[in-house]
Amino acid sequence: MKDDTDDRSTSTPPSGLTRRQVLKLAGSGVAGAGAAKVGYEYTGFGHLTGTNLTEQRLEPVARRRLAPTSFTLRLSGSRLAFDGETVELRDETGARTATVSVTDAGEDPTRLAEPLSGLVADLRAVERGDIAFEFVGVDAFFDRLADATPRPLTVAALRGGRYRRPSPETVRRFAGVGPRDPAALVDGLAEGFGERTHFDYARYVAGTVQRYLLLGAVPLKRHVHEPTHLDALLDGSSGMYCYEYALRSIEAFQAVPPHRQSIPVFGAIVRDDRHDHAYTGLASVVRGDGNVRVLMTFVDYFYSTLFDNFRLEWAFGDGIDAYDGHHHATSIHYRNPYRRSPSRR
Repeated sequence: MKDDTDDRSTSTPPSGLTRRQVLKLAGSGVAGAGAAKVGYEYTGFGHLTGTNLTEQRLEPVARRRLAPTSFTLRLSGSRLAFDGETVELRDETGARTATVSVTDAGEDPTRLAEPLSGLVADLRAVERGDIAFEFVGVDAFFDRLADATPRPLTVAALRGGRYRRPSPETVRRFAGVGPRDPAALVDGLAEGFGERTHFDYARYVAGTVQRYLLLGAVPLKRHVHEPTHLDALLDGSSGMYCYEYALRSIEAFQAVPPHRQSIPVFGAIVRDDRHDHAYTGLASVVRGDGNVRVLMTFVDYFYSTLFDNFRLEWAFGDGIDAYDGHHHATSIHYRNPYRRSPSRR
């Protein structure tokens, strides 16, 4: 798979500027401005202006970009594929055993055998917009799903594209727990990020100088950008931006097919434009009383890492659960919105 555009390796700049020289050029005054910016980004909604996640009308934001995408899964003795319109099931010899259109409402999915019948019914509900959303904190999310009937195939269809897929072993080495257990992975990722990463002050300062002092004439920021994909993070500590924490966490949660997870989940990039911030949405699908429900929670590994690095847990908590008064959702993206132009943090 082609590398994400946010995973560019650091190299010696053609201009001869080194990372140390870039930082010297930035100066302490701009570094102070960067620290002020970080402080501003933690200023919560509901305290100064606007509404936070617990108060805003989240469902229209979450619904806007939710759509099925194509996928292929290897099931026990069969292969299930969805191309965006048609679900197809083939046996172990490759012979087609069933094909059904998701867009053809005249075909009754209940006549089909599982796993097709449930998947087709769910996807039709998603296409019609006949679904409901439920937003909760992290603990409530996993408690709620522990007693629900999982819909892993529907989750597979709602996993957006353009994300890397690290190996399960890479995820385990980084987080101390594998992607088959998403509940444990939430905390495992926080520990891994806290140990191996930090906020990229060098890149932030260089970007500030590049934009406001040099008016874009010298591309300082790209010369101090370190690799941030999970394999690179295993080799030492790297500086990261908030959108990179969100990307890496979603990649980890989606590193194995959902039917191989104890609780099938799919991820989303949540954008907060007022704070120029991005964090992780984590969702699953349940069915109750014949209705499809998308259950969603929010986690923020940028804040959890910041609090861990500066030992601020005593004042702010661990920073993982983002369903609180400090976060807002301007937009929710199920496909990777940074693949081509990661212009913001």
